[in-house]
Amino acid sequence: MLSELAGLYMMMKVKLSNIEIPFIRENPPAVKEYEYQQKADKQELKEEYEKSKMPESGFMLRSEYEEKSLSKDKNTIEIEPAQTPKEYGMKYVPVPKYKLVKYNLSPGFTELQIPRRLNFDREVNGQGIISSDFSFMVYPAIHYYASADCTTTDLYVIPLDESLSKIERVKRANVIRREAKPILSTPKDIDTPYIFRTLTPVDFTPDNKKLLIKEKTGYRFDGIWKTELWIYDFETKQAIKLPEVRDAISNYWAQAKGANLDESRWDIYPMGFDENNQDRIIVCAYAYTGKAPIFLGTWSIDTKGDYSKLQALSGTSLPISIVGYKLEYDGNETREFTEAEQERLEKQEKESKKQEEKLKKEQEKILEQNYKLELYKKEMEYLFKTQELRKEYKGKGKTYTGETGADSL
Repeated sequence: MLSELAGLYMMMKVKLSNIEIPFIRENPPAVKEYEYQQKADKQELKEEYEKSKMPESGFMLRSEYEEKSLSKDKNTIEIEPAQTPKEYGMKYVPVPKYKLVKYNLSPGFTELQIPRRLNFDREVNGQGIISSDFSFMVYPAIHYYASADCTTTDLYVIPLDESLSKIERVKRANVIRREAKPILSTPKDIDTPYIFRTLTPVDFTPDNKKLLIKEKTGYRFDGIWKTELWIYDFETKQAIKLPEVRDAISNYWAQAKGANLDESRWDIYPMGFDENNQDRIIVCAYAYTGKAPIFLGTWSIDTKGDYSKLQALSGTSLPISIVGYKLEYDGNETREFTEAEQERLEKQEKESKKQEEKLKKEQEKILEQNYKLELYKKEMEYLFKTQELRKEYKGKGKTYTGETGADSL
């Protein structure tokens, strides 16, 4: 690139030296006007060159500002990973490490915890569940409304960057990349104070096409009222509520024992999908009528809510599929590893700065060559054009005195 520019530069110098400029006492009006325009163009070219050498500034033209203010696709925004602080004067700063573990390893155990800081932050994000192919993550966003002292939840999907390693793509998952609309939300009516509604992902089907979700509704001073089942289908983009299993449990105990569960505190615990049949969900039920919970049986329901079935009254060994993953803290890196990594990064940073400086100088040189090239193009254009204008002026049979500024035939 630089050799080509140098060649053009030398070629134009030769051409300029071969151009004969006839002596005239003063330029005709057309030449003066063109000369003024050329000076303005050269000044603009110089200003653009000087501006290109300076860092970007807040002082810019309105057109430049409007161009930079255009909305951007959030998927194109670069998200830098979090860096360990360097300005503490410490030789060793603990660096946490993480591992990927099964999300629903203890079937039905995972619950959405509501931290105390929600009362101050007004919104917190819960534990996310990662698909088995590590292509996306689903997480709950919990919202707190201070006016009614109640809580609601939205479930969002975040696509993961599949060009990174599995742990890195999860660590870099950012809410800025999440899909615009939640896949499921609890009602946003906040007329009843002290109500909380939470959504907790339970697990995916083995093909990651469906997600089992539990919705818990309760009262701040009275605990959980009931748990509902939801299935979200990622192919149809539809969420289906499955109240039929609760109805089946209630009807069974009313007919078998004459027990009215609606008069007692009872609930269900979704365990996950049946490992032998991914279209059926395993649910355990308990009643709270005394000191110890009473087991109401293991039940199953299909993903469309068409058929509920009692699997066992005294427990069951039905295998539960465990599909999704979560990111878990795994202690800190060893001091030796951290210090060696820090030394490697410092060397890499120094080398990177050298490369940046070298690249910057090369770019500045190219900018200068381009500027000189454009400048000489302007000068050559000026010389050829002024010759044409003088010939045209002379061809009209006019002479220009240059003393009085008057034209005569």
